[in-house]
Amino acid sequence: MSEKKLIEKIEEESPQKSLEKILQAEIRITEKISEAKEKADKQVEAALDKVASLKDNIIEKARVDREQILAEGVSDAKADAEKQIKQAKMESEIFKKSGSEFIKEAIQRVEAIILGELKSGEE
Repeated sequence: MSEKKLIEKIEEESPQKSLEKILQAEIRITEKISEAKEKADKQVEAALDKVASLKDNIIEKARVDREQILAEGVSDAKADAEKQIKQAKMESEIFKKSGSEFIKEAIQRVEAIILGELKSGEE
């Protein structure tokens, strides 16, 4: 378009039309701003939901891991206790066997003392 025609066109437009164009442009810009704000709000909300979901998943995984570690610890403790009980039973059996030998010997000594005193008292 030539400069002369452009000037003519501008001169032909009334101030009312120019104002209407400006208002329409403002409305379009306001709509675009509103749409962008809504989109940004939705993105922020989605990000917050994702963060909350991740937090819940982390907490749940930590709980499961804690329970598994605890269960393993309890299992290890039970195995260790059973091993110690088995060892204690073996040692008590050994003590009982060796102790019964001493009991027999002690009985024989006591009998010998008692019988020895009776024999010496009879004489």
